[in-house]
Amino acid sequence: MRRYTDPSRCRLAARVAVVLVRTAALASAAPSRPSIAFTPPGLVSPHGNPARRAAASYGPLFAARRPLTSTNVDREREAKAPKHESRTSSSTLEELTSSKFADLQVSRATKDAIRNDMGYETMTSVQAQTINVTVTGVDTIAKARTGTGKTLAFLIPAIESVVRSKPKAGKAKGVGCIVVSPTRELAMQIEEEARVLVGRHSPPLTVQCVVGGTKMQRDLNRLRDTVPDILVATPGRLNDHLWGEVPLLRGIVADLKCLVFDEADQLLDMGFRPAIESLVSALPNKLQRQTLLFSATLPKDVRGVADLVMNTKTCKFVDTVGEEVNTHERVQQHYSVSPLAELPVALVGVVQGLLEGGHEGKKIVVFFQTAKQTKLFASLFNKAGIPVMEIHSRLSQPARKRVSEAFRAGGGGSVLFTSDVSARGMDYPDVSHVVQVGAPSDKQQYIHRLGRTARAGKDGYGMLLLCPYEEYFLRDCEDLPLNEMTLPPASDGDMDMVNSAMASVDDKDKGDAYRAWLGFNAVLTKKNGWTKERIVAEGRDFAMVACGLDDVPEITPKAARMMQLVGV
Repeated sequence: MRRYTDPSRCRLAARVAVVLVRTAALASAAPSRPSIAFTPPGLVSPHGNPARRAAASYGPLFAARRPLTSTNVDREREAKAPKHESRTSSSTLEELTSSKFADLQVSRATKDAIRNDMGYETMTSVQAQTINVTVTGVDTIAKARTGTGKTLAFLIPAIESVVRSKPKAGKAKGVGCIVVSPTRELAMQIEEEARVLVGRHSPPLTVQCVVGGTKMQRDLNRLRDTVPDILVATPGRLNDHLWGEVPLLRGIVADLKCLVFDEADQLLDMGFRPAIESLVSALPNKLQRQTLLFSATLPKDVRGVADLVMNTKTCKFVDTVGEEVNTHERVQQHYSVSPLAELPVALVGVVQGLLEGGHEGKKIVVFFQTAKQTKLFASLFNKAGIPVMEIHSRLSQPARKRVSEAFRAGGGGSVLFTSDVSARGMDYPDVSHVVQVGAPSDKQQYIHRLGRTARAGKDGYGMLLLCPYEEYFLRDCEDLPLNEMTLPPASDGDMDMVNSAMASVDDKDKGDAYRAWLGFNAVLTKKNGWTKERIVAEGRDFAMVACGLDDVPEITPKAARMMQLVGV
C-alpha cells in the first residue's frame, strides 16, 4: 500500500478515500448490474436527466480489486515461452480454444517457430476462425478485437504467401508483404511477432519496420542493404517511401503478394483515408494480390475502404466478435465537474484515491486532450512525488517504446499518462481504471479510450474530469451509463501542495500546454458556443490560473492565423 508522509497529500487522499469507502458500502448492497440506486430529493441533473446525479454505486471505481491469478494451464503456457511474451495479456488467454496450430496447412518452419519459439500449441478464437480461410489466398475482412491474438491471425497467412512466391535461393527481389498499422507502437509489436515467426525459415525471410518519428535516411540505408520480405509500416512513412523525394519502395513493390490493414477502423478514425488511397495507388492492382483487413468494428467508412482495396466479389467475411455487449455499455462510468483552477488538484485526488486502498489489481491509464498537456501533468505529478509514466507523440520513438514496454510489464500501482497514441490498437494487459481529463473531441473517442479497460470479461471503471465549460459533452453521452460523482472539495493545504509542485514545472512546458489548449478548443466553437474572445479569455485562465504563469505566453502569427484568432 502506498503511504504518504506529506500532510497535504495525506489529507487529500484520505478525504477522497472516505467518500469512496462510503459509496462502496452502497455498492455492495446494490444489484449486481451497475446502475443508479436513487436520486436524492432536490438534486436535479443537467440536461433534464435526474439519473445523472450523485447516488450512483461508484464505490467499485476505487475499491481494491482481487489480485489476478493464473491457472495451472496458464502457468504452463507462460513457462513454454520464456523469451516471448505476446500472451501475457489476459484477454488473449481468455480467447484460447482447443484448435491446434499443428493442424494448420502451413509450412513446417512456421509451425516450428510457433511451437518452439513462441511456446504456443492452441489457437485463440480469432486465429482458429480466420487462418484456415486466409491461407487459401482469398481476400478477407475479419472483425476482431484487439488483444485476442489477431496479429498471428494475419501474419501466418501473410508469411505463407511470401514463402510460396520466394525463390528457393537468394535474397528477395521485392517486398512480398506490407502490413499497415495505425500507430508506431503497434507497428513495432507486429514487427517483433513477425521476426519470431520467420526465424526458422530457410532461405531466411527478412522483416523491416518503417514508422514516423525515425530518420528517413536510416530507413533508406536498410532498404538498400536488404529488400525485406515483410514490411511493417505506418501510413505516413509508407507514403514517404512510395512518393517522397527518394521513392525507393516504388521499384520493389511490383510483385507484392499480400497487403494487410490492421485496426482499419482506427486508421480511419485517425484521418488516414487519403493516405490509404495514396499508398494503394502505388501498389499492384487489388486483383493481383491478397488483401486482409482486420477491424474491431465495421462502420460504413471501413466498408468503403474495403471496396477500394479488396476484391469484394470474392472476398470472405469472418466475424470473430458476434453479438456482444459493448465495453462502454457495461463499464461503470462517472464524471465530475471541477473549476479550471481546481482541475490539477482534482486529478491528484482521483489518482491518489484510486491507489489509496492498495495497489493489487490496479493499473491506471489517464488520457489527456493533447500531447503537451500530457507532458505538463506528468511533470506535475512527478514533481509532487507521485510517480507516473508518460507516452505521447512528442517523445522519441525509442522513448515511447521503453514506456510502452514498461507499462505492459508493470504490475499493480502502474499509472500511465497518455495522449491518444494509446486510445486504440495497443494491448495493455489488465488495465483496471481509465481516467479522461477534459472533454474528448467526440463521443467515439471517449468510447475508444474507455475500451482500454474491462477486457476479457474483467471489470473496469471509467472516470471523466470536466471543467464547467465542457459540460456540453454530456449531451452527446445521454445514452451512456455516465453518472455524476461529487469529489470532496480541495482544502487550502491541498491547493498549496499542488501549486508548489506546479511552480517547479518548467515554464516552457506550461507555455506549450497553453498553446496546445488554445489549438484544441479553437476547433470546438460550434460545440461549446464560444466566441473568439471567450477562447482567449478561457485560455488566459488556463495559463495563469491552472498553470500558475505570471503572463500569458505568446503565440506565433502563423498559429494565430491557423486558430483564426488574429487580432483578438
